Amino acid sequence: MLSQKIEKVSRGRFDVTYEHLPDFKLALDFNPIIQRFNLQGSFCLLHWQAKPFGLRRWGVYDGGKDSYVACEWSQIEVLKSPRCLQIDETVSSTVPTAVLFFKAGVLLASHTKIG
Repeated sequence: MLSQKIEKVSRGRFDVTYEHLPDFKLALDFNPIIQRFNLQGSFCLLHWQAKPFGLRRWGVYDGGKDSYVACEWSQIEVLKSPRCLQIDETVSSTVPTAVLFFKAGVLLASHTKIG
């Protein structure tokens, strides 16, 4: 996997870039989903990164820690069934617009407990 850099912009917002793609930036904003579903406390949101094609990975936003990690499919272990959440992508200009929602302590990523 080529070097992926994740930079926190503000609460619930992160930029994902790659060293070898200087003109590429995936701007993630989890706030529209958090606000729409009134998510509070400790939770995780799992999503498939929107771009770039061929380098996409799974991403996990930890709402309790306000942190984001990206990982391979083989590094994720789901310990409890998720709830599917989606906002209208024709109204929202941000990504992600669809996530799997997990309560605290039900998702393992990179062998590190998330949530």
